[in-house]
Amino acid sequence: MDSPAQFAIPRDAGTNIFAVIVLYKKLVAASPTVRTLLEAARAASNRLRLTVLIADNTPGGQDPGSLPDGVRYYAEPDNPGLVVPYNRALKMAEEEGFTWLLTLDQDTNLPVDFLTKIEVYAKLYASDTRVAGIVPRIADRGRLISPFRFVGGFFPKVLAPGMQGISKRFTSALNSASMLRVSDVRMLGGYDLQFPLHNSDTNLFYRLDKAGQRLVVAGDILVNHELAIMDRQGRMTPERYRRLLADERAFWDLHMGVLARAERLLRLMGRVCKDFVRSENRDFRAISLDEIKLRLLTRRRNRIRC
Repeated sequence: MDSPAQFAIPRDAGTNIFAVIVLYKKLVAASPTVRTLLEAARAASNRLRLTVLIADNTPGGQDPGSLPDGVRYYAEPDNPGLVVPYNRALKMAEEEGFTWLLTLDQDTNLPVDFLTKIEVYAKLYASDTRVAGIVPRIADRGRLISPFRFVGGFFPKVLAPGMQGISKRFTSALNSASMLRVSDVRMLGGYDLQFPLHNSDTNLFYRLDKAGQRLVVAGDILVNHELAIMDRQGRMTPERYRRLLADERAFWDLHMGVLARAERLLRLMGRVCKDFVRSENRDFRAISLDEIKLRLLTRRRNRIRC
């Protein structure tokens, strides 16, 4: 990988972004996120200050190989999820005077003009204290999946492609490719360790909303990302799916209303029916059925206590 000149920019020049990429059982050189972020850096303004931290959750660690200037590597061999490396990156960004924290997963394809465009938003809203983050549109194999709102407070609906600018209501997005204002995330005390992986993004954006902060939807930026739940058989293990459902249940029990919890239950039932019809995902279907029983037969206050 070539070393982009952007990484040597003086401290006070232009927009400054601290990016963190979390890997799991994937080589640095094999991550599309690493490759496309560096391509975007080469195409960006020479006034952009960018530092990249690669947090590797691969059990036991691995050799990162040769890294470009401005790219750091940190092994997390115990696989703590996303929020531990995100919080580490937040601390480093704060200590080094960065304004923005860009969070990324390993399977994200950024357009080559991603940094060029998001830098425009960063400059436009630099002094707007309402704005805690900037989020692009995200698609998985052509299907838009982020950002989204809860219509009526319970039904998740992806924002239409034409929507752009400051959100007026609670808006959530995926972690990957979200750019957060360091001071606003620090105000919350960082990412919540109660949600180390799944729903860490929804929980963060929920907390920012409760604090009165808003997101900017960068409607002219489209990022491609592989979301695990969109292909359970190919992208998830049964154990990870079980953990996802438990984290989902915890967030909805703690922060969402009865209609929202009913929507989650109906969605889960629909997933089971689809698996029966297609005669696939047998292990995942069993986990879904166990989760349905738990949500139907256990009182909410007891689920929260557990």
